[in-house]
Amino acid sequence: MLRAEVAVEPRARRTRRQVVGGVEILSKRVRRELERHVAGHEQVLFCVRGKLSHSLIALEERLLIVKPGFHAGTTFGSVVTTVYYQDVTGIQVHTFVLSAWIEVGSPSFQGRERKRNHPPSSADRDVYRLPNCVPISKRGLAQCHDALVQLRDRVEFSKRHTRLVIDQPPLIASLERIADLRRSGALSEPEYDRIKDVLLASAADGTAAFDILP
Repeated sequence: MLRAEVAVEPRARRTRRQVVGGVEILSKRVRRELERHVAGHEQVLFCVRGKLSHSLIALEERLLIVKPGFHAGTTFGSVVTTVYYQDVTGIQVHTFVLSAWIEVGSPSFQGRERKRNHPPSSADRDVYRLPNCVPISKRGLAQCHDALVQLRDRVEFSKRHTRLVIDQPPLIASLERIADLRRSGALSEPEYDRIKDVLLASAADGTAAFDILP
Protein backbone atom coordinates (compact mmCIF):
# COMPACT_ATOMS: atom_id res chain seq x y z
CA MET A 1 0.00 0.00 0.00
CA LEU A 2 2.80 2.35 0.87
CA ARG A 3 4.62 1.53 -2.37
CA ALA A 4 1.54 2.43 -4.40
CA GLU A 5 1.33 5.83 -2.75
CA VAL A 6 5.00 6.55 -3.39
CA ALA A 7 4.66 5.52 -7.05
CA VAL A 8 1.60 7.66 -7.68
CA GLU A 9 2.77 10.88 -6.01
CA PRO A 10 5.58 11.85 -8.49
CA ARG A 11 3.25 11.17 -11.41
CA ALA A 12 0.62 13.48 -9.94
CA ARG A 13 3.18 16.23 -9.59
CA ARG A 14 4.24 15.87 -13.23
CA THR A 15 0.70 16.39 -14.48
CA ARG A 16 0.47 19.78 -12.76
CA ARG A 17 2.95 21.66 -14.89
CA GLN A 18 2.99 25.39 -14.16
CA VAL A 19 1.57 27.28 -17.13
CA VAL A 20 2.06 30.91 -15.99
CA GLY A 21 5.06 32.25 -14.12
CA GLY A 22 8.53 33.67 -14.54
CA VAL A 23 11.40 32.66 -16.80
CA GLU A 24 11.96 29.55 -14.70
CA ILE A 25 8.89 27.80 -16.17
CA LEU A 26 10.29 28.00 -19.73
CA SER A 27 12.14 25.13 -21.37
CA LYS A 28 15.91 25.39 -21.76
CA ARG A 29 15.64 25.98 -25.50
CA VAL A 30 13.11 28.79 -25.04
CA ARG A 31 15.29 30.39 -22.36
CA ARG A 32 18.23 30.37 -24.76
CA GLU A 33 16.12 32.10 -27.41
CA LEU A 34 14.95 34.62 -24.83
CA GLU A 35 18.54 35.54 -24.00
CA ARG A 36 19.24 36.11 -27.70
CA HIS A 37 16.23 38.33 -28.35
CA VAL A 38 15.90 40.42 -25.18
CA ALA A 39 18.08 43.43 -24.40
CA GLY A 40 19.65 43.88 -20.99
CA HIS A 41 17.33 46.75 -20.01
CA GLU A 42 14.12 44.85 -20.86
CA GLN A 43 12.14 43.26 -18.04
CA VAL A 44 10.11 40.07 -18.32
CA LEU A 45 6.65 40.64 -16.83
CA PHE A 46 5.40 37.05 -17.06
CA CYS A 47 5.57 33.94 -19.22
CA VAL A 48 2.93 31.52 -20.48
CA ARG A 49 4.15 28.03 -21.35
CA GLY A 50 1.89 26.08 -23.67
CA LYS A 51 2.04 22.68 -25.33
CA LEU A 52 5.37 21.45 -26.73
CA SER A 53 7.04 24.35 -24.86
CA HIS A 54 5.49 26.96 -27.17
CA SER A 55 5.64 30.09 -25.05
CA LEU A 56 4.35 33.65 -24.82
CA ILE A 57 6.68 36.06 -23.01
CA ALA A 58 5.39 39.49 -22.01
CA LEU A 59 7.94 42.30 -21.83
CA GLU A 60 7.28 45.93 -20.95
CA GLU A 61 6.81 47.21 -24.53
CA ARG A 62 6.38 44.05 -26.60
CA LEU A 63 5.68 40.38 -26.39
CA LEU A 64 7.56 37.41 -27.79
CA ILE A 65 6.09 34.17 -29.02
CA VAL A 66 8.70 31.41 -29.10
CA LYS A 67 7.85 28.14 -30.85
CA PRO A 68 10.60 25.51 -30.71
CA GLY A 69 10.92 22.21 -32.47
CA PHE A 70 9.61 20.11 -35.30
CA HIS A 71 5.92 20.96 -34.89
CA ALA A 72 6.73 24.65 -35.38
CA GLY A 73 8.50 23.83 -38.64
CA THR A 74 12.06 23.98 -37.31
CA THR A 75 13.57 20.72 -36.05
CA PHE A 76 16.65 22.04 -34.25
CA GLY A 77 15.74 25.72 -33.89
CA SER A 78 12.85 27.94 -32.89
CA VAL A 79 10.49 30.44 -34.49
CA VAL A 80 10.58 33.70 -32.54
CA THR A 81 7.95 36.38 -33.24
CA THR A 82 7.87 39.90 -31.79
CA VAL A 83 4.65 41.91 -31.54
CA TYR A 84 4.62 45.42 -30.07
CA TYR A 85 1.62 46.15 -27.90
CA GLN A 86 0.50 49.15 -29.97
CA ASP A 87 0.24 46.84 -33.00
CA VAL A 88 -1.98 44.25 -31.31
CA THR A 89 -5.53 44.24 -32.71
CA GLY A 90 -6.86 41.58 -30.38
CA ILE A 91 -6.02 38.71 -28.01
CA GLN A 92 -8.34 35.78 -28.59
CA VAL A 93 -8.75 32.51 -26.74
CA HIS A 94 -10.05 29.51 -28.70
CA THR A 95 -11.15 26.21 -27.18
CA PHE A 96 -11.78 22.85 -28.81
CA VAL A 97 -12.76 19.76 -26.77
CA LEU A 98 -9.57 19.21 -24.70
CA SER A 99 -7.34 21.73 -26.44
CA ALA A 100 -7.14 25.51 -26.54
CA TRP A 101 -4.91 28.19 -27.94
CA ILE A 102 -4.14 31.88 -27.46
CA GLU A 103 -4.03 33.97 -30.62
CA VAL A 104 -2.44 37.42 -30.83
CA GLY A 105 -3.91 39.44 -33.68
CA SER A 106 -2.05 42.17 -35.53
CA PRO A 107 -1.94 43.52 -39.12
CA SER A 108 1.08 41.28 -39.78
CA PHE A 109 -1.02 38.14 -39.32
CA GLN A 110 -4.31 39.10 -40.95
CA GLY A 111 -3.55 37.06 -44.04
CA ARG A 112 -3.07 33.96 -41.90
CA GLU A 113 -6.45 34.13 -40.21
CA ARG A 114 -8.78 31.50 -41.65
CA LYS A 115 -11.32 29.19 -40.08
CA ARG A 116 -11.71 29.77 -36.36
CA ASN A 117 -13.29 26.65 -34.88
CA HIS A 118 -11.21 23.86 -36.33
CA PRO A 119 -8.96 21.64 -34.21
CA PRO A 120 -5.55 23.24 -33.48
CA SER A 121 -3.71 20.79 -35.74
CA SER A 122 -6.13 20.83 -38.69
CA ALA A 123 -4.51 21.16 -42.10
CA ASP A 124 -5.91 24.59 -42.90
CA ARG A 125 -5.17 26.08 -39.50
CA ASP A 126 -2.21 24.50 -37.74
CA VAL A 127 -1.73 26.65 -34.64
CA TYR A 128 1.44 24.71 -33.85
CA ARG A 129 2.97 26.40 -36.89
CA LEU A 130 1.21 29.77 -36.91
CA PRO A 131 3.67 32.27 -35.37
CA ASN A 132 0.99 34.25 -33.52
CA CYS A 133 -0.65 31.29 -31.74
CA VAL A 134 0.29 29.46 -28.54
CA PRO A 135 -1.39 26.04 -28.17
CA ILE A 136 -2.29 25.15 -24.61
CA SER A 137 -4.27 22.47 -22.80
CA LYS A 138 -7.83 23.40 -21.92
CA ARG A 139 -7.12 22.56 -18.28
CA GLY A 140 -4.06 24.83 -18.26
CA LEU A 141 -6.06 27.70 -19.73
CA ALA A 142 -7.65 28.37 -16.34
CA GLN A 143 -4.24 29.45 -15.03
CA CYS A 144 -3.95 32.10 -17.75
CA HIS A 145 -6.86 34.33 -16.72
CA ASP A 146 -4.89 36.94 -14.76
CA ALA A 147 -2.05 36.93 -17.30
CA LEU A 148 -4.48 37.59 -20.17
CA VAL A 149 -6.11 40.43 -18.23
CA GLN A 150 -2.69 41.97 -17.63
CA LEU A 151 -1.80 41.52 -21.29
CA ARG A 152 -4.96 43.25 -22.51
CA ASP A 153 -4.39 46.10 -20.04
CA ARG A 154 -0.86 46.51 -21.36
CA VAL A 155 -2.16 46.67 -24.94
CA GLU A 156 -4.78 49.27 -24.03
CA PHE A 157 -2.24 51.39 -22.12
CA SER A 158 0.19 51.29 -25.04
CA LYS A 159 -2.49 52.31 -27.55
CA ARG A 160 -3.71 55.14 -25.30
CA HIS A 161 -0.17 56.45 -24.88
CA THR A 162 0.41 56.27 -28.64
CA ARG A 163 -2.79 58.23 -29.32
CA LEU A 164 -1.74 60.92 -26.84
CA VAL A 165 1.61 61.35 -28.56
CA ILE A 166 0.02 61.51 -32.03
CA ASP A 167 -2.75 63.92 -30.96
CA GLN A 168 -0.49 66.15 -28.90
CA PRO A 169 -0.76 69.82 -30.01
CA PRO A 170 2.46 71.37 -31.40
CA LEU A 171 2.57 73.96 -28.60
CA ILE A 172 2.55 71.35 -25.84
CA ALA A 173 5.15 69.28 -27.64
CA SER A 174 7.37 72.34 -28.03
CA LEU A 175 7.02 73.34 -24.39
CA GLU A 176 7.92 69.84 -23.29
CA ARG A 177 10.91 69.87 -25.58
CA ILE A 178 12.37 73.09 -24.19
CA ALA A 179 11.68 71.83 -20.64
CA ASP A 180 13.74 68.73 -21.45
CA LEU A 181 16.50 70.91 -22.87
CA ARG A 182 16.53 73.02 -19.71
CA ARG A 183 16.75 69.92 -17.51
CA SER A 184 19.62 68.56 -19.57
CA GLY A 185 21.51 71.86 -19.38
CA ALA A 186 21.28 72.59 -23.11
CA LEU A 187 19.22 75.71 -22.31
CA SER A 188 19.95 78.18 -19.55
CA GLU A 189 17.11 79.51 -17.41
CA PRO A 190 16.96 82.90 -19.24
CA GLU A 191 17.00 81.16 -22.64
CA TYR A 192 14.22 78.84 -21.52
CA ASP A 193 12.08 81.75 -20.29
CA ARG A 194 12.63 83.72 -23.52
CA ILE A 195 11.71 80.83 -25.82
CA LYS A 196 8.70 79.90 -23.69
CA ASP A 197 7.40 83.49 -23.85
CA VAL A 198 7.81 83.53 -27.63
CA LEU A 199 5.99 80.21 -28.01
CA LEU A 200 3.09 81.30 -25.80
CA ALA A 201 2.78 84.65 -27.56
CA SER A 202 2.87 83.02 -30.97
CA ALA A 203 0.20 80.54 -29.98
CA ALA A 204 -2.00 83.35 -28.69
CA ASP A 205 -1.95 85.34 -31.96
CA GLY A 206 -2.03 82.24 -34.18
CA THR A 207 1.44 82.52 -35.69
CA ALA A 208 4.04 79.77 -35.85
CA ALA A 209 7.25 80.21 -33.93
CA PHE A 210 8.38 76.61 -33.62
CA ASP A 211 11.39 77.15 -35.87
CA ILE A 212 13.11 79.04 -33.06
CA LEU A 213 13.66 75.82 -31.14
CA PRO A 214 17.26 74.67 -31.01
